Amino acid sequence: MRSGDEAIILEIDEIPNQIPVDRDTQFGASERFSEGSVAPNNSWLALVTSGAAHSAGWLVKPHTQQLQPATFQYGGNITIGPWSEDSQYVVFVEKGPAGDRTLTVVDRKQLGETVEESAMPVRTPNHEAQPPTEQIYEAVGWRNGRLLFQVNGDRWFFDPDTEEVQQKS
Repeated sequence: MRSGDEAIILEIDEIPNQIPVDRDTQFGASERFSEGSVAPNNSWLALVTSGAAHSAGWLVKPHTQQLQPATFQYGGNITIGPWSEDSQYVVFVEKGPAGDRTLTVVDRKQLGETVEESAMPVRTPNHEAQPPTEQIYEAVGWRNGRLLFQVNGDRWFFDPDTEEVQQKS
């Protein structure tokens, strides 16, 4: 991973071979870098790595190589969405093998040792009732500390402090 001036920020062999999804499960998804995004205040780097069939999202504190697992997509890929204006939160977009696209918010101040501890899945109340082809989440941006997103044309807010989802009126 290189910076805008081509300086090396992180080598792929500095990424763990496995990402800890939870306390009992790890998967490989660290063969190559897919994407990177620097927080607005330059304090953290969100990055995505890919393996043969999986993708992983990580947060890295530049110049320390302090690497934290953020999100994981089994059999699909991940891209990076918007950072919050204060650089505390970043959105990862997970594209699943069934055609779904969901969002995960990660709070850089609340990182854990596993994806399960770090990730806040963003889901509407009727998420489970929708077929995967209708689970197309799009991050619009951050508004007053909340993530504005849409699903099938309906707009919603996700509050990372409470993890509550409310439909935009």
